[in-house]
Amino acid sequence: MKLKIALGQMRVKAGRIQDNVATMRSMIHDAKLKGVDMIVFPEMCISGYMIADRYHDFAFLSYAEKMNEVIKELSTDIIVVWGNIALTLGEHKIKGHDGRFGRANSVYMAYNQQYVARENGLYYPGVKTLLPNYRIFDDARYFLSSTDLSQTLGIDFFSPFILNYHGLTYRFGLEICEDLWSQDYAINPTLNWVNQHVDVIINVSASPWTLNKESSRFKALAHHMKQVESFPTFVYVNQVGFQNNGKNVIGFDGGSMIVDTFGKVIVQAPDQFTQALVVETLEYKPTMSKLLTGLVNAIQCFDEEILPFKPKWVVGLSGGLDSSIGACLLTLALGNQRVIGVNMATQYNSKATIFNAQKLAQKLNIQYHEGSIEPLVKITHQVSEAFGFPLVTSLSQENAQARIRGHLLSSIASSVGGVILNNANKVETALGYATLYGDTIGALSPLGDCTKVQLFDLANEINTLFQDEIIPKNLIGQLTEKGYHFDLPPSAELKEKQVDPMKWGYHDALVSKLTLYPGFQIHEFEKKVLTNTLDDETMAYWLRIYGLDQDLEAFKADLQWFKKSVSQGIFKRIQMPPIVLISRGAFGYDYREVQGTFEEETL
Repeated sequence: MKLKIALGQMRVKAGRIQDNVATMRSMIHDAKLKGVDMIVFPEMCISGYMIADRYHDFAFLSYAEKMNEVIKELSTDIIVVWGNIALTLGEHKIKGHDGRFGRANSVYMAYNQQYVARENGLYYPGVKTLLPNYRIFDDARYFLSSTDLSQTLGIDFFSPFILNYHGLTYRFGLEICEDLWSQDYAINPTLNWVNQHVDVIINVSASPWTLNKESSRFKALAHHMKQVESFPTFVYVNQVGFQNNGKNVIGFDGGSMIVDTFGKVIVQAPDQFTQALVVETLEYKPTMSKLLTGLVNAIQCFDEEILPFKPKWVVGLSGGLDSSIGACLLTLALGNQRVIGVNMATQYNSKATIFNAQKLAQKLNIQYHEGSIEPLVKITHQVSEAFGFPLVTSLSQENAQARIRGHLLSSIASSVGGVILNNANKVETALGYATLYGDTIGALSPLGDCTKVQLFDLANEINTLFQDEIIPKNLIGQLTEKGYHFDLPPSAELKEKQVDPMKWGYHDALVSKLTLYPGFQIHEFEKKVLTNTLDDETMAYWLRIYGLDQDLEAFKADLQWFKKSVSQGIFKRIQMPPIVLISRGAFGYDYREVQGTFEEETL
């Protein structure tokens, strides 16, 4: 079999039908110039995948479906495969379970301005069989599966696509994203295609990136290959860019590939969130880690697609670790001309953190302003007391300062026609160490799914990337036998000698475990620790570091504080700006929460 295949790893823009079609048109043109036989595009590459209830907009979907005719007309002398919505299957209009119009997540194949027919002599597109309905995915809310449609319409969705091309006959199986990840399902679409003796399985995908996702893809494919003696050539095309669901910004890293029958990757596209038309193997040497690349690209795409008026980005530059990394990410993503750093000191701010902010801004060459908010703090106390509500408690005084900072940042952003970057990290967000309308404000939270420990690694990487101490080393935790040591311990600096109470490393791991899909049972963890049956080496390590494996009363007290803090912080988290998703359990629409507490006595 001699097919020159191009991987059309495109940046798909949600809701931007004309933009996406223009990208496809350009890639098809370039592929023809390279003498390509077939070009494959990702899942839902015309409308975008993350469009939420726009899937209920019949006019929008009809327009997207009509673009199939446009793409088909471009298939002269080249085979084109692409993902799009289907409202019709051949002669059949799709109806939902409620009798209204239905829709299917589909994959199309065309050649020489004709759709490619199946072995049964009929033409209808491939339809996604496995509909993910967990974490950020809501496929079952919007689509009918091939199994649903097969039962109602009597259509065989595993009839291969047959194409006579240059004197040879090819048998293709077309599947979509989750169809590859069938280990936990009753149906295995990939092996169904293998049993149909296809020459090539093509998987068009919109597979969100999370840490180590790339290795999971290979494992999923290897799982299928081990079950059969002979496996067809496998073509996998994933999209790049970032889309969002309103509460999370979700990255797509690419990683498109062609794998031969022996499981060897013969063509590999970049998995660095970059658009590429790949016809032959590329040698790619990344200059940044996958995590840093993903965060930078998230800001770039969010800024371009959600904020096309190119606003200034205002960051509260406290001189601490989180805001320092935030400013670096903005600079890497957008350049230094659109970043404004603002240091808003109180009487409790140390000279060290103010100096940190000054040096960081100087080295990044970003616009920088500093000053004291004490006059606003003073007048807030006076006005609040005049209204009959004196700020007498330490907590009310701390929160007033944080909200004043939020208010000031909002005023500055308004004056420059800009937006605010949210600096919160995942651990502080989880434990409620973010003041509502103070630390929780912003247009985007790029670090809201990053633990503090991950930020230490990012800080070191950023310094290596710039070949300079951009982020002061006094902010970066150094792991010792007794936990993390800091030259300048993390602090909100809202009262005298304030230091964050977190057990860094341990609480990071605990938050990650708590939110990890499909959910970590905190009571089961507690039980295992108390009965000395814990089999999690990572958690056991952190318990030893902080001596909680020996002092069980201290362990119980700390865990009680942790659970209480997590529960009390829910109302803040659900008002956070969109959080860039990097883990298998980001706050927002991934790890979902309702307000209220659950009675422990019933457990």
